[in-house]
Amino acid sequence: QAHPFSGSPPRSLQKGFAMAHVQQTGGQQEVIERRPLPKQALLERLGSGVQMRAWSCYLPADLQPLEVRLGQDSTENSLPSMLVDDVRRGLPVGFGLDAFNCSSRVWSLSQEKSGSRQIQKALDAAESDEVREALAGELRGHVLHATKCPHANYVLQKVITLLRPAALQFIIDELSGAVEQTARHAYGCRVLQRLMECCHIHQVQPLVESLIPQIGMLSRHPFGNYVVQNALQHSTDSQRQRMVHGLARHVLLLGSEPCGSAVLSTALTYAAEVDSLVLAQGLLKDPGLLVSMAGTRYGHAAVLKAVHLLGGAERESAIHWLLSQSRALRATRFGRTVCDQLEVRESQLTSAAIVGGA
Repeated sequence: QAHPFSGSPPRSLQKGFAMAHVQQTGGQQEVIERRPLPKQALLERLGSGVQMRAWSCYLPADLQPLEVRLGQDSTENSLPSMLVDDVRRGLPVGFGLDAFNCSSRVWSLSQEKSGSRQIQKALDAAESDEVREALAGELRGHVLHATKCPHANYVLQKVITLLRPAALQFIIDELSGAVEQTARHAYGCRVLQRLMECCHIHQVQPLVESLIPQIGMLSRHPFGNYVVQNALQHSTDSQRQRMVHGLARHVLLLGSEPCGSAVLSTALTYAAEVDSLVLAQGLLKDPGLLVSMAGTRYGHAAVLKAVHLLGGAERESAIHWLLSQSRALRATRFGRTVCDQLEVRESQLTSAAIVGGA
């Protein structure tokens, strides 16, 4: 039997051949016996064109790559057309390999660190909205649990940012009744923020409505305050007005805390001027609070916005009081910003008064 390779085998493999009896025939050597040993058998098998099974076929079925599970040879670039037709029957057009590998395992994979990344990658690579919606549909019944999972919450956020607003209604429906609880959760607050940013206002209206009765408490919460700030930006005018009036009842308490100061700054930015003025006047009732807020990261922005909204004697009183404490304010980074801007405004007011008197 001729050796499958032309020429002699590599030196490192020659020990795999047992050439027993060699006889001389007219000056020529002839092998009359050759006993196959393991290395020889391996060489013969490799040279005969026998296809080796992929090592991954020995993995558990749920860990095997799709092409192995479907019987695809690893050297092929695409699935056999018959298998594709069988597997894709009833699935949306555009289901790629990433989506196939995740299909029917979205929720289980979402709860693991690597699996969460795999699902997010499949959602990004999906070729159509129908494919993304098919994958996201496997999260039905698990939304509330996903908002509390350190890995699944990222999948839920990815779904919200990629899917059409109408396809996200099931998430809103499953969160109704647990909005306040979700807003106070480290992961859940992110999901609510993405919903408010990506859905239509009329879709998130029930979510915002659930927040309004607890607006004061949530505004002071380390996670809830972010949800309140998003709600102030993505709500109806009527809801925004009610939230601002709710904040006005706790304005002094909110101004004394970092989270509350951040909410006040957002409210002063996005609320109607007449509603924002209520907050500004509420802060003016405690001049000492204005000074302490002016020296903080979030409070100084609220103070500047409040002073800008005030008019006439109220504005002059606020500016005069803050500048009288400039020595203490200039000891802080944010206090210096407030002093510099107020001094510019005061000089402009003085110049305007001189011109008007002339």
